Amino acid sequence: MRSKAALATLTALGLALGPLAGVATAQAADRQVVSEGHLDLFYVDVRDSAHVLTAHTESGTIAPADLVVQAKPSVAARTVSATIATLPGWKAQGETYYLLPQNSQPGQVFAGFGHSSTVAAGTSVTYNLDSVQGPGAFALWQNGEEGPAVFLASADGAPKSFTSAADHEHANWGFTEQGEYTVTVSATATPPGAAPVAIPPVSYSFLVGEELPSDPGTPATELSISGLSGHYHAGGVAALTAVQTPETGEDHYHWFTRAAGQSEWAVVPGALSAKYGFVVRTADNGREVKAVLYDHDHGVIAESAPAVIAVDDHGNDPVNGPTISTSLSAQEGVLAVSVAPENREVDLGALRLNAAADRYTAAGALKPITVTDTRSENPGWTASGRVRAFTTVDGQQIGGKHLGWMPSVLSASANQAVTPGPRVAPGLTGGNGLSAWSQLGTAPAGAGRGAAQLGADLVLEAPLDTAPGAYRAMVILTAI
Repeated sequence: MRSKAALATLTALGLALGPLAGVATAQAADRQVVSEGHLDLFYVDVRDSAHVLTAHTESGTIAPADLVVQAKPSVAARTVSATIATLPGWKAQGETYYLLPQNSQPGQVFAGFGHSSTVAAGTSVTYNLDSVQGPGAFALWQNGEEGPAVFLASADGAPKSFTSAADHEHANWGFTEQGEYTVTVSATATPPGAAPVAIPPVSYSFLVGEELPSDPGTPATELSISGLSGHYHAGGVAALTAVQTPETGEDHYHWFTRAAGQSEWAVVPGALSAKYGFVVRTADNGREVKAVLYDHDHGVIAESAPAVIAVDDHGNDPVNGPTISTSLSAQEGVLAVSVAPENREVDLGALRLNAAADRYTAAGALKPITVTDTRSENPGWTASGRVRAFTTVDGQQIGGKHLGWMPSVLSASANQAVTPGPRVAPGLTGGNGLSAWSQLGTAPAGAGRGAAQLGADLVLEAPLDTAPGAYRAMVILTAI
């Protein structure tokens, strides 16, 4: 017979658990503390036809953000045995750790995991440990004849996911130190005969301590930007990350930019995560970028100081050529390229798995690039180009070496003798592809004056671990 969970309401304590890592302190006032009795964590439910992670007490389901699980050292303290010492990242034999046990014991939380009856019978769930914040190590395991069967653990190299087909199981929940922990978990549910369904991450709060902490006040969250380089070259990728101090558990961002000398900020379409990546153009010199973190009601939690983009090609300023875009569908694993006005963007079509199933490929063609030479001495010229990298708006990248080309001469003046540059193969299995300067076309001395239009067939070969997303790159050009 399960004992009813002992629930304490925090209303009388105000923001008593405000400092718990990963929980927005403004929303902590009415959280429930479970310090004994039965509780299901990592609990999958179906709401409005969507699978979600929640928690379940004897009183019903409860959002993890509204729950704190308390392990009181007076009943949760254990001595590390030779067997328990084998847990990843654990303490040595004879030292003290803290346990929510696999079996029901008076005065302690009896915690399990599983899913509700709203989930299709026979569904298996894969649970993923995304992060653990706290003063010590965390592990989830079941006792076995040959020692602990570890499901999840915070230590480096320890298991970070496991799959269960059971609708209800119990396990040991262990912590090495007293204090406050935030365990963030995502999941994938696979109903019988159906495609897997990704379940967004949620954070579960644990307090290993005898007393609830007193209210130290609401700490202000600061937002900063990491990843800013001292300077960039045209065609390079700026990969920026917003960093919260302290962590709030919120992940709703917008990124804003404004050109040098402008007063109005413009929102970046699609940049909604902690990461923002973009291809740098020469005109971006002095551009400011900032990140803003919001709560679920779109109230501002924190705003970063602007990061200033510096572009310096050390006096060898390349021509900023066409922008190349591509995307990989999360559902179909395909690549698509958008086309911008005035021939400044190139459509490579959709990335598709090749016949050998060892890479994604896409192809397209540069629109005309014109080289005009009006110098009286007619010394000849060589036009070259390169692509440093593709990037998505959240910072995923495909190196420029994965792009290759076959240059062509589309047109030339009557007195010109223009030849296309050599073929450059994509460098998926070797070579630099277009990450290195490569000839697009050339004209010899005495036969270069006039206007020539150059083009190239493009081939992109992306590795199988390419992340889904909309990718963009820029061809930079030079003529000497």
